[in-house]
Amino acid sequence: MPSGGATSGHRPEPPGETGSGRPGAETGDGQAERRSGAARARAGRPGPNGEAVPVAVSWDERARRPVAFIWRRRRYQVERVLETWVLETGWWKDEGHVSRSYWRVRAGGRVVDLRYDRLSKAWALERELG
Repeated sequence: MPSGGATSGHRPEPPGETGSGRPGAETGDGQAERRSGAARARAGRPGPNGEAVPVAVSWDERARRPVAFIWRRRRYQVERVLETWVLETGWWKDEGHVSRSYWRVRAGGRVVDLRYDRLSKAWALERELG
């Protein structure tokens, strides 16, 4: 498990935005489906209520990156790390401190965001992008 985090100059796109740059999904008749901000934020989230789901991750200490993870009883081999970033906020408060490392990876034909919570030392699948 990592003790530090990977960093990158790239920031992830805001939750709920698609590659086309507009929120919502196309319906069968070509009309864009309108969703509330909360529904857009949950879109692509793997949990039933849009929350991240715990996953087991295999970590390559030498390469300092995840190499595989288990999600929905299936093992996914990480084909490529696309992006990395760190979220560190709330350190000045007694409660609300967040310290996470993120990896956007391609695995099994999917693109997902894996996160490692440095405080609880737990892995989760944050969202599926495709």
